[in-house]
Amino acid sequence: METGNLGRLGWVKEAGSVFTYQIGDTLDTNGILNIDQFPGLRTPPVLNFMGYKVYLMGNDNNLPAEVQQMIGGNRLLPELIEKQVRMLYGQGPMIYRLEYEDKKPLRNWQEQKLIEEWLDSWPSRGLRDDYKEYCNKVIREFYHMESYWVKWRTTKARQIKGPLPIAGLEFISNKRARLATTKAVDIFADDLEERDFDMALVGNWLSANESTFKQYPVLLQSDPLKFPVAISYHKNPSFGEEVYGYNSFYKGIKEWIVGANLTPRYINSFLHHSLSAKTHVIIPWAWVESKEQMLENYCDTNKTLESENKTLLTVNGIELGTDYNKDLLTKYIQSELQKLSQFLSGSINQGKFFSSYSFQGEKEEQRWRFEEIPLKYKEYIEALKTYDERADQVILSAKGVDSSISNVSKDGIISKSGADVFYNYLIYLHNLPWAEEVCTKAINQAIRINFPVLYQQGYRLGFYNPAPPRQAEISPKDRLDKTPQ
Repeated sequence: METGNLGRLGWVKEAGSVFTYQIGDTLDTNGILNIDQFPGLRTPPVLNFMGYKVYLMGNDNNLPAEVQQMIGGNRLLPELIEKQVRMLYGQGPMIYRLEYEDKKPLRNWQEQKLIEEWLDSWPSRGLRDDYKEYCNKVIREFYHMESYWVKWRTTKARQIKGPLPIAGLEFISNKRARLATTKAVDIFADDLEERDFDMALVGNWLSANESTFKQYPVLLQSDPLKFPVAISYHKNPSFGEEVYGYNSFYKGIKEWIVGANLTPRYINSFLHHSLSAKTHVIIPWAWVESKEQMLENYCDTNKTLESENKTLLTVNGIELGTDYNKDLLTKYIQSELQKLSQFLSGSINQGKFFSSYSFQGEKEEQRWRFEEIPLKYKEYIEALKTYDERADQVILSAKGVDSSISNVSKDGIISKSGADVFYNYLIYLHNLPWAEEVCTKAINQAIRINFPVLYQQGYRLGFYNPAPPRQAEISPKDRLDKTPQ
């Protein structure tokens, strides 16, 4: 049995059943419910750590973990972001040459052996991931945080023979990296910029153990080969944020995500407790006074029994002793409520009744009363369902993925209109170049350093994602067959 009380209020839980109770008809809650409402102090954006001034990512320096927990706990966002990752990744990273036709830029996807051989050599050069896995991680990080970190490894640092100065790139998660500096900065300043921090600390920020952190210089754009190993930070700039990039989508609908994540818990908790947690017991104060007098008498009797070396009296298994105190009354009330809970709970106890003595008060009879708490099951569940549907609409709208291609607007049923799917998908593809530019910025910068001539000629790495043709433009024999097989 589980019990709890707050002054004259309390609850008892037994075998899945829950009863609330109060002592007396009036409740004196003075001093019981005390909610402090002090305004919070401003948190400085910079932390002194290991001799460094570290710029915090979020108020508690734990924003990436918070985003991971919020998005991972939502039933829509993981798959929705996965769709975005797949749509940007397309058929994978490939080399193209930027050309112009009728004064319009055009991507000419073509083979470029020198660049491709360098990309394929990453594992043999000691890099953690191949370039395709690196791109996959960068895209996934971008759609969660709209930023990512990259570790640059030069050929000199890894003592690898060859003419290429950049051996390869390694992805670093936002959960592990923070910008820092040893320079004197005002930790409460609100005008700090990314260039004010010339170092990056990489480690586990949840434990913040000094021995687990590694320090790296930030990559100098003017001299990228100055350091054998360096860190660069890439982001989608956010309004009002000069240091880190923040997922504006997440910040704008954070409360909707929280609410949507809690809805299943509310429903499950309601279904688990509501069938039995609907009885409120009112205990007459006269009954409490009579039991207190009874316990005091028993304690006096125990004094006599103790002097005669006889066994002391107990009540409901409670050892009373010889000196009465208020704790004995509390224990006795809890034991009586436990018997009541066991008596009235469970299917085998249906049809039984509870009897007790009544007490004559000044105006009316005082007795135990059992009041049913009205629970509007249908209204409660439908209210949660309505909120859940609205939260889904807000999340989909904020992500900018139309319902016809997200496949979640009508309980998993995709739009019946093929034209809606086709044109909405084309519109979505039309908006991908900016995300692609951020996600390929580091690797294209490495191509510029390793292959300056080819870069000057317009060679870049991008994600090959051709627009699908309309069914009307495909010969009948090659069209999608809607007939069930």
